[in-house]
This record gives sequence, structure tokens and C-alpha cells, in this order.
Amino acid sequence: MKFYLAHPFDARKWVRKWELEIEAAGNVELLNPFYDQPNRTDVERIDAGRAQRYEELIASDLVRKDLAYMLLADGLVGLVTGDLSYGTIMEIVYANIFDLPVYLAVTNGEEKHPWLRQHSDVIFTSSDAMKHFLTHYKAEEYE
Repeated sequence: MKFYLAHPFDARKWVRKWELEIEAAGNVELLNPFYDQPNRTDVERIDAGRAQRYEELIASDLVRKDLAYMLLADGLVGLVTGDLSYGTIMEIVYANIFDLPVYLAVTNGEEKHPWLRQHSDVIFTSSDAMKHFLTHYKAEEYE
């Protein structure tokens, strides 16, 4: 199973470590748009201190590529941490439009927010709970 991984840009470094630990378990593949998407070099340049956030981005290209990448997935895994992330919220909505299952880890205490409940299939209240779910994921249990 493949899941598109929606998460705040500012959380990308700890999320990358978290993602790779989950993938090592072998049950799921997480498609991280910041690090796994082909031809995405802006994050590498930002991480290396050679570019500023949004400096090299053409909005229409980024959004189109992220949505196409999402369509390669069987669902969306989203991390709602409290860090500002317009993209994460919009990706959750698009996953619903594309009729993909949405699994959220809402770690900022807002797990009962009606918009998050409406747009997700399962909400976890910690990234550890989400990690446990993904490392033990069995597709047939959620079909």
C-alpha cells in the first residue's frame, strides 16, 4: 500500500525520520512530496542553505505535481501538528475529492474539530499511534 504523506514543511526533518522508520517495517510506502517526488530539488536546496522557502517555486507547477503524486497513492496519511500548513489542509480536502481514504494524526489537541472529522476516515491523537497503525497495516481490514 502507498500513502501520500501530507505534513507541515517545518516538520519535514523529524517527519522524514519517522517516515523511514515506518517504511522499514515493510507494510506501507509513504510518498513524501518533499523528499520522494521526482524532480523536486527546492527542498534539497533549502536544507543545504542555498535557497529560501518559496524562492524557486512556481505555484501552479508545485500544486499540479503534488496532486498528480497524490493520485499514485492508495490513500493519504496526514500529520496535523499545529505548525502552520495550508498545504496539508488542502491536501486532505483534495484526497476527499479524489475519494481516497484519509488517516490523520492530529497532535495539537484539535482532533474533535468538525472539519477534520468530516474529512478523515480515522484520526489518531499522536504520531506514535499513527506509526503503530502503519507498521501493522493490513489493507483487507480497511476495505
